[in-house]
Amino acid sequence: MKILPLLLFILYFSLNFMGCVSNKPDTKNPKPIEHIPTKWLSWDKNNSHVPKPIYWVETFTNPRLNEAIRIAWSSNPELVAQAEQTLARGEEAVIIGAKLSPQANVDISGTRSKRNLIGFNLPNGDTSFTSDSFNSGINLSWELDLWGKLKNQKKAAERRFNIATSDYEGARLSIAGKVAKAWFEIIENSQQSQLALKTMNTFEKNQAFISNRFKNGLATALENDLAINAYSSARATYSMRNRKKSISTRKLELLLGEFPDEKMELNSSSLPELSGTPPPPTPAKILEQRPDLISSRLRLEAAGYQLSASQLSLLPAFLITGGPGSRAENFEDLLDNKFRTWDIGGSLTQPIFQGGRLKAQIRRDEALKRAALANYKTIALRAFNEVENLLFNDTRLEAEESYLKNATQAAQSASQTSWDRYQRGVQEIFETLDIQRRSFEAESRLLSIRKDRILNRINLYLALGHNALPTEP
Repeated sequence: MKILPLLLFILYFSLNFMGCVSNKPDTKNPKPIEHIPTKWLSWDKNNSHVPKPIYWVETFTNPRLNEAIRIAWSSNPELVAQAEQTLARGEEAVIIGAKLSPQANVDISGTRSKRNLIGFNLPNGDTSFTSDSFNSGINLSWELDLWGKLKNQKKAAERRFNIATSDYEGARLSIAGKVAKAWFEIIENSQQSQLALKTMNTFEKNQAFISNRFKNGLATALENDLAINAYSSARATYSMRNRKKSISTRKLELLLGEFPDEKMELNSSSLPELSGTPPPPTPAKILEQRPDLISSRLRLEAAGYQLSASQLSLLPAFLITGGPGSRAENFEDLLDNKFRTWDIGGSLTQPIFQGGRLKAQIRRDEALKRAALANYKTIALRAFNEVENLLFNDTRLEAEESYLKNATQAAQSASQTSWDRYQRGVQEIFETLDIQRRSFEAESRLLSIRKDRILNRINLYLALGHNALPTEP
């Protein structure tokens, strides 16, 4: 019974040590910054009549785009790999959580031994004998989680699984954004290519007309050179637009997990018209729905649970072992009740000297928790900045598109008038070609600004954390 005072001392020490060790980490949602604004500075309340989207992809009313995003979700290799990694994280949580339950193993073993009896002068003259021994049983072991260390380890693992799940949702959202942006880049490049072809044909007709006048002595060599320059430049622009279209098409095919062979055809005639800016959720709401911010908060929680588990590792560990079994000299007797056995035991382990490993582990986990909090603040501030910039851009791009519409209409009218004046001989070719070039450039800029506005709107949806599409079509 001399061991009892020692056990009582260890238990007394452990209970007193519990006062400086927390087995319940602070799980309250921390604020990344002290004062979170209630509204966005760049939000124009005059746009509040625009409905808030539930699924932002559906705002473009393009079923083929919806289908393309779903194909990417199921076939994109990077997304498939991340899905499998998420499943692996879930299994890790199960593995760690299993420590809370008793462990049981079935064991069957057999031995044959020989012993020498030289020097015993036995009557029959035998100098050795052999014996057989067979054992079977169920070996049970269970670490009693009196302090909550294993429970905190399990919760930390569960948070890591939730992190992986949130990261996967973020990756799905990102893939949807990439597919949508590549989709509209292809449409814009297709329209730019059509415009470049129209420009090239126009300047080709101009060049042929001026070349004929030059041959007849009605136009100067300078006029002829300018016409050739305009036509050649238009051909180069047409080639460049086709090249960009090919690049965009291959990019989309890769996102869909397909070989980049440029066989995909969108058959879309124009870029969609956008309405005003949809009302954004409050900055505080962004913290709850953006996947990267959810992951950052979960990382902070996981770090807290891991720190608590490391602190509790300084306390004693209690282990119970034992179980029923059989022991016999003949294998067939193992199932006979006469040879049944059982045993039960317990152990208490109190860390005394670990070379500083446990305390270093606590200091490491404290540093990781502080780093997780700082990282959460960094991502939150970056998210707030993204939304403010994108809201600001959305309003300005809408105004720029309106201005360019007016500029394009005026330039087209001026181009037609200028060509008529040149043919009547009341205007120089220099001014006519310049006005025509301005007209085509205005159309090209209008297409570019429409595409930029669509891409900015997609980035805004991503920054706000809006859902792309329902899980099932």
